[in-house]
Amino acid sequence: MAQNDDSDIKNGFNSLKDGSTNSTAIAAYYDDWAETYDATLIDWDYQAPEDAAVALGEYLKSGDSILDVGCGTGMFASALSRHLDCRIEGIDISAASLEIAEKHGQYDRLQRHDLQVTPLPAADNAFDAAACVGVMTYIEDAAALLADMCRVVQPGGYILFTQRDDRWIEKEFDSLIKSFEERRLWTPLKISKAKPYLPKNDDFSDSIRVIQVLCQVA
Repeated sequence: MAQNDDSDIKNGFNSLKDGSTNSTAIAAYYDDWAETYDATLIDWDYQAPEDAAVALGEYLKSGDSILDVGCGTGMFASALSRHLDCRIEGIDISAASLEIAEKHGQYDRLQRHDLQVTPLPAADNAFDAAACVGVMTYIEDAAALLADMCRVVQPGGYILFTQRDDRWIEKEFDSLIKSFEERRLWTPLKISKAKPYLPKNDDFSDSIRVIQVLCQVA
């Protein structure tokens, strides 16, 4: 698993913990990691996709359409499909990850797209919900991405996203969520307490936790 080779350093992505908002570096990093990504995350006891599927699934019904924003190899779609028979589309910057997601068979459609660039490749009000799990670390302008997710989800639908607690403070997510509410883009339904993110990864086990947010689109 080539996670920290010279090409990653050259492109500005030195470690998973530090992350990056350099799209070229992110794509290269996850292309290199794609083949072993699922197995590694399972070894690290990564629960965010399953937790997100359970939380969002409570608000969805069979046949609903969900956009998986930053779908990677498809861990969230696999988790959601275990709970609900729904239609899922995925977008991600990593071509190698999308190839693996395609093999899993949970997606009705997959597209390669740089999430730093809005608008997303989706029509207005096209989905009943959108999820963005384990992705916000890499987004320079989270407000732009989240606003566009509000655009593609129909009124009354749902948006779920996760963010690391260190980035939450750094990027002032409390203020961002409140500003969206004041702009009548969404109503926050649940903001979780920070919980272990990658419990069995030495770089994350004690210092970095994850927060899950569920909102209803206005």
